Amino acid sequence: MPANIRETKIGFGFKKQTALQTANVLADIWSLAKMNAALSAVNLNVEDDAAEFGKGHEFATQTFKSHWDANGAIEKYLTSEIAAWAFVFGLGNRVKSGITAITYTCTPQDPVTGGIELPAFSFIETIRQGGSAVLDRMAVGCLVEDFTITLASGPGRASSKVTINFAGCGKLTEPSGITIPAATTEHLLPAASAQVTINGVNYVSNRNLVSLEFGFKNNLRLDAGFYPGSGTQDNAAIRGRLEFGDRQASFKFVARFENGSTELTKLRNQTTGTATISLQGELISGTDYHSISVTFQKVAFKTAIVGDTDGIVTVEVECAPLYDSVNGLLSAVAKCTQDNIGS
Repeated sequence: MPANIRETKIGFGFKKQTALQTANVLADIWSLAKMNAALSAVNLNVEDDAAEFGKGHEFATQTFKSHWDANGAIEKYLTSEIAAWAFVFGLGNRVKSGITAITYTCTPQDPVTGGIELPAFSFIETIRQGGSAVLDRMAVGCLVEDFTITLASGPGRASSKVTINFAGCGKLTEPSGITIPAATTEHLLPAASAQVTINGVNYVSNRNLVSLEFGFKNNLRLDAGFYPGSGTQDNAAIRGRLEFGDRQASFKFVARFENGSTELTKLRNQTTGTATISLQGELISGTDYHSISVTFQKVAFKTAIVGDTDGIVTVEVECAPLYDSVNGLLSAVAKCTQDNIGS
């Protein structure tokens, strides 16, 4: 019988793998819903001999297995659980505290003390898992390439979303050998709860914020993962290492522009200041809520373009996150009830 793409179930490691080519076990896996229909891409790359001499012509006569690639995306409504996971696996350095309300404080991994390889996880996709499975596979050794959190105007869950892109070492286990567990309970972080202060201006108290987007990109060194001894699968190469390159933080926002707005002045003067974004969800206990708080320690405005949004005059600002000699680049804090993320 034909399968509906909505039958897809995913699971991935909330704990890190012990090594890049060593898969998560069942106890390390959680299952979350996603918004995007696209399946991950697990591809066997093939070469041919068209460019070789000695055949007497320019046409291919043979094909050869080359290497495996794996990549995919997770698009979700923003929750405290997935935010914590994105911060831990996307930034690399985490400090955990708390028992009932568990706080993950994350910063970009220090290459000197932590190396240049981020924590890895396994990603499982299934359709009708079991005796009549249409799809049941696990991509082993995946790392976060980038994550982006967007806050938008409008009602509903779509006003706060996260997109996570990942790449894998190419190792594939099929069938996965892991039964997708019951769905993990998640707790929404609505955009309407946001508190936002950027470069000295509280954009919530002045009611001027229209939208906001921030993220972090690791620029993984994909080709460098193939080297003598990196490993093979079905006689094709897989990556034995997967390291980050020159990392980039991004931050931009749109706000209503009116008399007294300072964005153009701060662009001209290259004024710098902190940017803090926080969101809050349901109560956990006492004074602890499902929440996130992200602080860019120093930002300057790169561009500030006056235009309109739905007929209202607005300014679109792209910020340059700068490294502060005392506080570093950024800090991302997530509070939820899911223990052992990144353990």
